[in-house]
Amino acid sequence: MKMLSEKEKMILARFEHLPDCAAVSLKICALISDTSERQWRSKPPIPTFYISEGKRAANVGLLRKLTRGEL
Repeated sequence: MKMLSEKEKMILARFEHLPDCAAVSLKICALISDTSERQWRSKPPIPTFYISEGKRAANVGLLRKLTRGEL
């Protein structure tokens, strides 16, 4: 099992303080949902959108629902 870096631990700690309308990158989505970033790019379980050229993100509120099993 891969150990989390300090940066990843900090992201996980701050995630609960984000509003539901916030957007997070697919890398963070993969970290939160415990799936690979590659899976998020090819078949995302929730809708994603572009935040800049070549960079996609997902809605925090939907990601929370996904991790709680509400979707």
